[in-house]
Amino acid sequence: MMASKRPLRFTTALFFTTLALTCVAQTSSWTLDRAITHAQQNNLQIRQGTIGLELNDVDVDEAKAAFLPSLNGSASHGYNWGQTIDPFTNSFATSRIRSNSVGIGTGLTLFNGMANHLRLDQAEERRVAAEYDLDQTRNDIALQVASAFLSLMFAEDALEIADLNVQTTETQVGRIRAFVEAGAAPESDLLDLQAQLASDQSSRISSEGEVALAKLQLAQTMRLSPTDAENLKIVRPNISSIGAMPALPAIDKILTTALTNFPEVKAGESRVRQQNINEDLAKTVGLPRLSTSWSYGSGFSGAAQEPVGDPTLELYTIGYTENSLEPVLTSALSYNEFRTRPFSDQISQNVNQSLFFSLSIPIFNGWSVRNGVRRSQVSIQQAKLQLEQVQQGLQQSVERAHRDARNAIETLAAAERSESAAKLAFDNAQLRFEQGASTQVEYTQARNRYDSARLTALRSKYDLVFRIAILDFYAGRGLRFDIF
Repeated sequence: MMASKRPLRFTTALFFTTLALTCVAQTSSWTLDRAITHAQQNNLQIRQGTIGLELNDVDVDEAKAAFLPSLNGSASHGYNWGQTIDPFTNSFATSRIRSNSVGIGTGLTLFNGMANHLRLDQAEERRVAAEYDLDQTRNDIALQVASAFLSLMFAEDALEIADLNVQTTETQVGRIRAFVEAGAAPESDLLDLQAQLASDQSSRISSEGEVALAKLQLAQTMRLSPTDAENLKIVRPNISSIGAMPALPAIDKILTTALTNFPEVKAGESRVRQQNINEDLAKTVGLPRLSTSWSYGSGFSGAAQEPVGDPTLELYTIGYTENSLEPVLTSALSYNEFRTRPFSDQISQNVNQSLFFSLSIPIFNGWSVRNGVRRSQVSIQQAKLQLEQVQQGLQQSVERAHRDARNAIETLAAAERSESAAKLAFDNAQLRFEQGASTQVEYTQARNRYDSARLTALRSKYDLVFRIAILDFYAGRGLRFDIF
């Protein structure tokens, strides 16, 4: 009886251990780097690109295999009826003949204008371009995660402000209620504060919804489950020293780094090289082609006969002497019975080999070579224009990011000044309200202006963090927020 309880206890312990580990996994905090890595590992587009690289690897292996000779075996088994020439006896046969053949052959291209080398170079360039395309997708996912990460941070800070407002208003409601009960304040002040409290509570509910929505957006970008989205927690980077931000780096250095190292530029350069290789391939079509082939085989024929038994000597007259007219005789062995020569004997006796060299020289093929070269030259120009378009777009993005960062610095400085002024005004309004020197309406208006200024400064701060992170990303230093 005791022994039967042990498996149950073990199963129960294992269940709760697994549940605890699951809860830990679901509620674990996410840093920006970890969130980006998880999103990149689970993004479907990136996974498809990774699988696509395997196809590119197959293309490279196939291009390498083109340098190897071909090797093929063959075997046949058949029957012939009617008058035909037996391929192994070279004699006419009219009865049904069984025939078999076996062989092996190989072929090798000795020269085809270096086409195999060019196809290998082209396959490798396609692999390079696909890898850079995948890197660009990783960068796009990283930027999406970073934007969602900052949106969640802003939503959480806005919720904290909403909570503080509710707490402050609740304190004021309690204070004014005591004054009203003591007859030191009109009941209208209490009613106004209760209305303000209801408004603050409504704002807090809206802020909670914004936090939930921001969590969902980040979780969807990271491809987390709905349950994990509800329990999502982030590790907030330290951006407290944002006010002491150093001067922006020179835009020329950022442009040089971006236009040299970014994957979309590298992919465009690779596609230009692909088209150049394609032009060389088009030219090889007009060059001579030299190949060789060798084969080894044997066969069996049912018409191949051999005598059976002892021969009979027979004499034949083949002529007469000139003077005496005596007959001139010859002898021949005659057999009365024949059989088909054995299969193994024929296979060993009918061995044949062949070695051929083939030279093909294109002379005229309807201008196909010339048209192929012209078509590839047009493709080169298109690839160069596409590369130039990518470079131009990247340059515009860097310039816009640099300008956005400068504007964000100025905007944050103005927002912080506005917040400081609004706080002083609110503190004064709160003091006067508590002393009975101002109305609740004046207090509420000062509080609303201060809340608006705080949210504006908060939004400006996170906007600056994101703009500087983007600029740092273009400069090739990775994507991070703790850069101040």
